Amino acid sequence: MSGFTFELVRRTPTRPAEMRVAHLVLTGTAGPYGEVTVTVGRVPRQADLAAAGLPEASVSHPDTQRQGLISVDDRTRLSVGGVSAVLSQNRRSLGKKGRGIGIRLEDRDYTYVSSAVAEEELRDRDRGPLVRVSSPFASSKVTVAVMAAADARDLALALVLQGADRTGLTLTQSAVSGVLSFLNNGKADV
Repeated sequence: MSGFTFELVRRTPTRPAEMRVAHLVLTGTAGPYGEVTVTVGRVPRQADLAAAGLPEASVSHPDTQRQGLISVDDRTRLSVGGVSAVLSQNRRSLGKKGRGIGIRLEDRDYTYVSSAVAEEELRDRDRGPLVRVSSPFASSKVTVAVMAAADARDLALALVLQGADRTGLTLTQSAVSGVLSFLNNGKADV
C-alpha cells in the first residue's frame, strides 16, 4: 500500500456528563482504514482506539490519582489486536533517540521518538520510520503521515499512543513536566 496523510481533530469534552467520562477525544478519517477515534477516558483510566479497519488497541495505567494523558512507565499496559506489548523508556538519556519509548509487540521492535520540534515518529527496528505525527503547538489538529511500509497494526499502535503522556520524549519536555508535576501534584484540595 502507498503512504497517505490524514488529520485528527482534538475535541475536549465540554458537557458535564461527557467530562466525567472522557479527558480527550481525537477523531479523523485514516485513508483506507476509515473513521478512527482515540478516546482518553477518566474512568477507567485508559486510552482506546475505535476503528472498523484497524485492530483494537488500548493503553492504560493503574494510577487513579493522576489526570490527563496516560502515564508511561513500567506499570503501563499496552495492547494491540489483543496482544500485550512490553514497554521500556530510558528517561535519563540526554539524546532524543535514547529517550524514546521502546515497544516490543510479538516479533516486532518499535521505538516511538521525538524526531523534530512538535513531531514524533514510530519506527521499527527492521523497517525504519512507519508513522510520523505532527502536532503544532496550540493547534487543535494532529497531522498523521503513514509511510508505505506501515500496516494496520503499526497505525493502530501509533494512534493509541496519542492517548499516552509523551512528555518524556525530550529533555526539555521532561524538565518542564517535572517542575509542573512538582507544583501541581494532581490531587485537588477538598
